[in-house]
Amino acid sequence: MSISIGLSLGVSGVQSGEETARVAEALTAFLTKHDLEKDVAVSEDTSTGEVFAESDYPIIVSRFGPWSDEIEQGSRDTVRAVAPAAHVDVRWSFEDEDD
Repeated sequence: MSISIGLSLGVSGVQSGEETARVAEALTAFLTKHDLEKDVAVSEDTSTGEVFAESDYPIIVSRFGPWSDEIEQGSRDTVRAVAPAAHVDVRWSFEDEDD
């Protein structure tokens, strides 16, 4: 069964400047590796040391449980390889749920 989800990632605890840019590059490469580069846009604020990634449109996913575990752990591992002190906050929204 497939579901429609939204994904947002917030990265904090990164040194401003060059480390922020490296985190944004690593996160972009991770998303590309998982075929999400067209669905999730990465932005950065080098002055505050924050990186954001967010889907603009719902992403259709099959087998959400295993896939989401891989995305969550992989994004954390990717960011921490560049910035060990960084904190990655992964949030999912479920587009098919009624309010």
